[in-house]
Amino acid sequence: MGDDSGKLVIALSRSHNALFTLIEKNIRGFGLTVSEFGVLEALLHKGELPVQQLRKKVLVTSGSMTYIVDKLQEKGYVKRYKCKEDARIWFVRLTDIGQEFIAKIYQEHEIFLKEILSDIAAEDKEGLIQALFQLKDSLDKKSIE
Repeated sequence: MGDDSGKLVIALSRSHNALFTLIEKNIRGFGLTVSEFGVLEALLHKGELPVQQLRKKVLVTSGSMTYIVDKLQEKGYVKRYKCKEDARIWFVRLTDIGQEFIAKIYQEHEIFLKEILSDIAAEDKEGLIQALFQLKDSLDKKSIE
């Protein structure tokens, strides 16, 4: 049997694209972009965060993060403020409205994820999770070398 690396990359790419399309459509139904949802989700689970840490969690550029936080602040979901000890550092936190909003839609999003992945057996999901983390670890090591 030959090396299936090419098939693996194609399968991963097609699966990612199909999954991301469904997720993006679901999140847009809440009036958010995927990046905005990512920021709100990170703040929901981690609490207030410095903009730099938030940017790393959501995987966007600093310019994009500024734009995303501005949009979320306009919607009343987040508040940005300077650190008292170091004025160069900005923090972002959820407002009460933002907390209520993301808590509600996060639950709905979790239900949506369960629905779209319901055709995959639990043991297959576990195997996929392990295999994908193994792939990520392997690729991370290669990027360091």
